[in-house]
Amino acid sequence: MRILLNGTPMLGRLTGIGQYGLRLLEALTTLPDGERPDQIGVFNGRDVLSAESFFSGLVADDGGPRHEWLKGLIRRVWPNCRDWADRVRRRRLAKGARLADWSLFHEPNFVAPQYALPLVTTVHDMSYLRYPQFMPRDRVAWLRRRMDQSLRRSRVILTDSHFTRQELLELCPQVDADRVRVTWLGVDAAYFADPVHAARAPEVRRRLGLPSEFVLYLGTLEPRKNLQGLVAAYRQLPAEMQAHYPLVLAGMSGWNQAYFRKELAELRERGVLHQLGYVAQDDVPVLMREASVFCFPSFYEGFGLPPLEAAACGTPVLASRAASLPEVLGEAAVYVDPHSPDDIAAGLRRMLDDRRLQAELRQAGPARAAQFPWQRCARQTLAAYRRAA
Repeated sequence: MRILLNGTPMLGRLTGIGQYGLRLLEALTTLPDGERPDQIGVFNGRDVLSAESFFSGLVADDGGPRHEWLKGLIRRVWPNCRDWADRVRRRRLAKGARLADWSLFHEPNFVAPQYALPLVTTVHDMSYLRYPQFMPRDRVAWLRRRMDQSLRRSRVILTDSHFTRQELLELCPQVDADRVRVTWLGVDAAYFADPVHAARAPEVRRRLGLPSEFVLYLGTLEPRKNLQGLVAAYRQLPAEMQAHYPLVLAGMSGWNQAYFRKELAELRERGVLHQLGYVAQDDVPVLMREASVFCFPSFYEGFGLPPLEAAACGTPVLASRAASLPEVLGEAAVYVDPHSPDDIAAGLRRMLDDRRLQAELRQAGPARAAQFPWQRCARQTLAAYRRAA
C-alpha cells in the first residue's frame, strides 16, 4: 500500500492539527516491519517527498507571527483566496503524484485538494456548524462551501473521538455511519515524563521569566478556547492567591481577542499575568511540568491534546465538562462548566488549596495519558487506509 499524506498543516509553527499530522506520520514510519505501508509520500504544498525528505526539510520556526498576520489580512481582503490556493495546490499535487502509483490520499485537515485518488479525510471537530460565531467568517464560509464535497468524496472519514463522530453524523445526516471511524489522537507519555525536562527547568524558567508557581493555559488565544471565561474566573480569586499563582498564557494569537483584551490588560497592569506567546515545542513539557495547575476551559474540542499532554506531565488539570474532554481525560481532571466563570473559579480555588487532590491528579494523569499512544492512532489509521484503498 502506497500512502500519500498532505503535509502542509505540519509546516511552520505547529498547532493541534499540525501536531496530529506530524505525530501520525512519525508513528506510521516507525511501525514494525510488516505493519508499515509499502511507501509513504508527503505533499508539502509544492512537491511530493518521501517521509524522510519531508522530516529533514522541516523548519520548526517557519511561518511566524508576521506571516500569520499577512495570511489573515489576505483572507479578509480577498475572500476567495482559499479557492485560488486550493487550485494551485491541486495542480502541484497532480504533477508530483503522477510519478508513483499511490493507493490513496489522506487529508488531515478537513478539506482536501480535489484529486482523483481514493480519499481519507480527518475531521477534527464540527465547530464551523456548532459554534460558527467563534471562527472567522471567511473560514466558516469556506468550510460550509467545501466540506459537503469533501465528505462525499471520502471513502473513509476519521474523527478524533466518539464525541466528534456523533457530532458529524448528527450535523451531516447525509454521511453513512459505516464510513466514519474513530482514531483517537495520542501522547508520547515517555517523552513528557523524561527526566531531561526537569533538568532543563531552571534554564527555561529564566528564559521565559516564569514565576515560582503559576496557573497555566496553553493553546491558541481565541474565543472558542474560552479565555474570556478563564480570565473572568481568575479575577474572582483572592488577591493574595493571584499574587502567589500568577496566570501564564502561552500560545499563538488567534482570531478576535476583543473578547478578553481589556481584562488581560487589567491583570497585566497588576503584575499577575504573563503572556509568553508561541512556545517552542521543546519547551512545552518543561512549561507544563512546572505549572501548579493547567486550565483548559474550552467550549468545544474534538479531542483536546494540550490537557492530555499536561496530564502526561503529572500536572493537575482543570477542564471544561464539555464536548470530547471528559471522554479523553477520564478521571484525570477536575471538570467545570465552561459557561460559568463562578464554577471555573471554584474549581480553580479547590485545586490550588487541596494538596491531596493535587497528588491524586499527579498520579492519575500519566496513567491516563499512557492509554493514548500514537502507535494505536497509527494502527487505527492504517486499518482505515486498507478499507479505503
